[in-house]
Amino acid sequence: MAITASSPIPAVRERTRAPRITATATGIVAGLLAVIAGAFFDVRPPEVYGVCMACHARDLVDWTINLAAGTHLTVAPASSVFPVLTPVGVLLGAMIAARTGGEFRWRIPENPVKTFAYGVLVMNAALLAGGCSIRLLLRTAAGETLGVIGFAGLIAGVVAGTSWLKWQAAR
Repeated sequence: MAITASSPIPAVRERTRAPRITATATGIVAGLLAVIAGAFFDVRPPEVYGVCMACHARDLVDWTINLAAGTHLTVAPASSVFPVLTPVGVLLGAMIAARTGGEFRWRIPENPVKTFAYGVLVMNAALLAGGCSIRLLLRTAAGETLGVIGFAGLIAGVVAGTSWLKWQAAR
């Protein structure tokens, strides 16, 4: 029995272009996945919870410790069934974007202890102030006095920090 080939195998296959991933498409997919996950896990986040790296990271750590050690650390109602994975998603998204853009590189800070201490201070200040800038804006929009004070402080800090950086660059 003879085997015949109907067409010769091409030496070089055509290269297919990968679909272009845009910020808009990513936002739409992330939003849909968040709604689906919220419905699936019956998540009802508290009012003005927002997208907070400080609160979500705290809840992720507390939820993990509660699960591993059997403790009863406080977590937001949105994280009681399953933790909010915003910090993990932001970290992975930033790494993927940096790798895709060819800008990913490991950097070691000049003074790791000082950098760690600043991170701890920023995280604690964010938790004391009620979260991140998005949450402060949501609290301000809701007419909350502490939200207005916190958002005014955020604006003052951004203006002061920018002025200091400009001054440093001019020296």
